[in-house]
Amino acid sequence: MNICRRILNFSALILFLSLFMAARGEDSPPIMPLSEIKPGMTGEWHTVVSGTRIDRFPFEVVGIAQNFIGPKRPVIICRGLDATNKLTGPVAGMSGSPVYINGKLIGAYAYGFLYPHDQDLFGVTPIEQMLEVENYQPTTNGTAFVKVNSDDASPQWLVAPATDANVPAPSALQSTMKALPTPLFVSGVSERVLKKFESHLSALGLQVMQAPSGSATEITDTNLEPGSAVSGVLMSGDFQFAGTGTVTWRHGDRILAFGHPFMQQGPTEMPMASAEILTVVQSWVRSFKLLNVGPVVGTIYQDRLTAIAGEIGRKAQTTHVEIHVQSPDGKERLFQGDMFQNVDYSPILSAIALLESFYDTMESEYEQTIYMDTDMEIPGHEPIKFSDAATGEEGGYMLVIQQLGLYETLLGNPCEFPRVKSLVFHVRLADGHKASQLDSVELDNREVRAGGTLTAVLGLRNYHAPGTNFSISIPVPREISAAQLQLFVGDADAAFQVDQPSRLPPKNLEQVLEQIRQTRSHQNICIKLLQTTPGLNVEGKNLPDLPPSVMAQFQSPNSHFQKSTLNQITLWETNVPVAGIFEGQMTIPVRIK
Repeated sequence: MNICRRILNFSALILFLSLFMAARGEDSPPIMPLSEIKPGMTGEWHTVVSGTRIDRFPFEVVGIAQNFIGPKRPVIICRGLDATNKLTGPVAGMSGSPVYINGKLIGAYAYGFLYPHDQDLFGVTPIEQMLEVENYQPTTNGTAFVKVNSDDASPQWLVAPATDANVPAPSALQSTMKALPTPLFVSGVSERVLKKFESHLSALGLQVMQAPSGSATEITDTNLEPGSAVSGVLMSGDFQFAGTGTVTWRHGDRILAFGHPFMQQGPTEMPMASAEILTVVQSWVRSFKLLNVGPVVGTIYQDRLTAIAGEIGRKAQTTHVEIHVQSPDGKERLFQGDMFQNVDYSPILSAIALLESFYDTMESEYEQTIYMDTDMEIPGHEPIKFSDAATGEEGGYMLVIQQLGLYETLLGNPCEFPRVKSLVFHVRLADGHKASQLDSVELDNREVRAGGTLTAVLGLRNYHAPGTNFSISIPVPREISAAQLQLFVGDADAAFQVDQPSRLPPKNLEQVLEQIRQTRSHQNICIKLLQTTPGLNVEGKNLPDLPPSVMAQFQSPNSHFQKSTLNQITLWETNVPVAGIFEGQMTIPVRIK
């Protein structure tokens, strides 16, 4: 028994020592507080300029500018002492490079002049301010507590600058020294497509840069130690969108990077990947790191003024995107990837990927017609399915813009953010401009009995093809009190207006999804039999032909129901597809005997 107890005690001691050593190995580096930093002090900053090897560069402290990026937000002004840095100027991708004095971390290389000079001045975000971001903890609803200061934001020297005639005044520094750009590196997307979305991207504040970046297959370092390259991945796969900077600080599985915001989203959930640097591209306008994005290793969970914060090993929720495109000869191509879930960025990312898939497959005919079926999967809800079609030179773009609008409506709804699990498009391309316009509607009789049948002959004008006619039988309900009905024949846009969509805000996500499910296809001719009747849309439901007493109760000031006026109801409807897209509308009165 004593032997067993000794063995157990020895095992416990070994376990304790191993945990202790592991904890020691995960300790964050010592820091030097801002109060100890003085002009003339020297140190080094670390970053990767080739592969994954971390190189070191010397610097000297010039001074500290108070209120540089906001109230009580100072920046340490430093001068680089390496000749190469003077040549390149600040390099996009260096944001977050850790800066040390006597082996102690003082902050992140984050600000600089965006063009080369005869001197290399840069700004360092103090590590104390970055650590505030690491301490933010998102609540269950995805928000976080934010600290606000209200002091004067005018730039002042907190510590006097070193005497140097070449050092600009604080106000000049603030106007010319900017956060190092973190451009969104894009690969797999043509300049033609990016041009189409230039205004959308600018509105989001994205600096898009096309570069031959790819996926690193044999990357040698995924450890994300301070000085390593790290990427925020908006989309991976056949279309890659990623912004890359440098890791500043690490403790256990938590990291801080960039030293300034990426997209300043606050609480976020973005895949985080390692990266390898191919080389630094020197440019008079803007130098940048050419890179390959490595495997996803964690999640960026905060994106704030002084840093981004990430956690290694944590898996971000993403949307799987698949685009199946069938060319006119029947061959199918598949494009796919995983997309960052975000109300502002996901719609534009999916739209860019979709249009690039169209253009990449449209290789022969100048005029083509596009048919598209869309499936969205949202856990806990029935799948959303809808179809559409477009034709002409700008048909593909118009189809994509409609898809972008629907996705914005879904993600930006006021009820609940939907975690879209997958977004799948099935696209079929056909050569030629296939379009029809409504030319005529002829009725066999303008007067019909209740319970009878009305026959209509529709005449269509077709693009570069003979006109066509077809007839359709329309049943008239038996129980009807109106003396007159209306026969409506129209395209998707006209039918949407006749539907009288509810102007009431949705009360839950399911109502939002139902509105999207009702999206009409421009391939269809919509035929409706309508009755004019006063009524109300109450809580999203149509209540036509209400008795006056019930109508008065709903319209009473004491009624708390959400409601809107209803002018007509649909008694019968059918949708007939044509070969391509359909345009036009007519409404014809029909008397009831």
